[in-house]
Amino acid sequence: MGHYAKYADQRLAESDTENLLVQLSMENSARTGKPIDKRAIDNVAQEIQQLDKQEARRVYDSPSKGVLWGWEVPAYVWTKAIATGTFLMMAVWHYFNGGLDASSEMAGLIITLIFMGLTGALLVKDIDRPDRFLYVLLRPQWKSWLVRGAYIITGFGGLVSLKLLDNYFKLGFDWLWIPGVIFAGLGAIYTAFLFNQARARDLWQTPIQSAIHMLVHAVMAGSVVMMIITPDSSQWMVNILFWGIVANMIIIAKEILLPHDTPDTKKAIELMTKGYYSKYFWVGIVVGSLLPIAILNTVPGFSIIAGGLALVGIYLTEFVRIRVPQMIPLS
Repeated sequence: MGHYAKYADQRLAESDTENLLVQLSMENSARTGKPIDKRAIDNVAQEIQQLDKQEARRVYDSPSKGVLWGWEVPAYVWTKAIATGTFLMMAVWHYFNGGLDASSEMAGLIITLIFMGLTGALLVKDIDRPDRFLYVLLRPQWKSWLVRGAYIITGFGGLVSLKLLDNYFKLGFDWLWIPGVIFAGLGAIYTAFLFNQARARDLWQTPIQSAIHMLVHAVMAGSVVMMIITPDSSQWMVNILFWGIVANMIIIAKEILLPHDTPDTKKAIELMTKGYYSKYFWVGIVVGSLLPIAILNTVPGFSIIAGGLALVGIYLTEFVRIRVPQMIPLS
């Protein structure tokens, strides 16, 4: 199962081995007690090359099939934040500032649908069997947040489509903002509870904190889109973006600095901040939080650039937070 299953039964192609080498280096680190670094990965690469020369194949200690999710998961979390956040910020502007003009509302709804469509496509692609996605909808297991999330995404997409028709034909369905906000909020946060169902991944066992974090990301992303489609909202949205970045940094600081209860959580935090993927994490913090705050406070005219950097930071930090816990050995 998983994206990497095929590599367990064939020779590893050099262009596809990075993730598997990282897994193997973790196993090596667990056996020897030495920290994981690039040299450990290079050592594993040499070992694989030697095995290939001997026409041998790893059997017992070959990488677990499908241990690492592919790039689709952090990508769909990112596109989902943009889609749901855009609708949320449009609704906020509608209720607190008298609504958007028709063209801006149309642009925002189209952007929401595009990124919601990308979210659904990435979710289906991640399953590796797109035809099986129909089982999720037609034969649901309601205790699974994958199923609940699929229905939330479908319901949200339907509401946004209706609002788009309302905008075009002037039907007067303003009441659609209310259920739309509910589904947008659920769409922004449900993945936190989906991750929480992976009980062996200790870092994901704080679903409320993770849900708040994902909602903050959605608000940040939505404020950036609003600055683009409705320049008149820029001052409002700059303030929302600024405080969203502050909240994002507080949540991350709490996660990496406060004491943790389990060894696996401590190991995950160590790998996030000091391990192989730490470069992505710290680049995400600097580019996605520190630089935008500096820009917003010193060069307000570059607020959209600050927003773009914040979006990059959201992706990078989510990529690391999703990838690293999967690399903790389960035995």
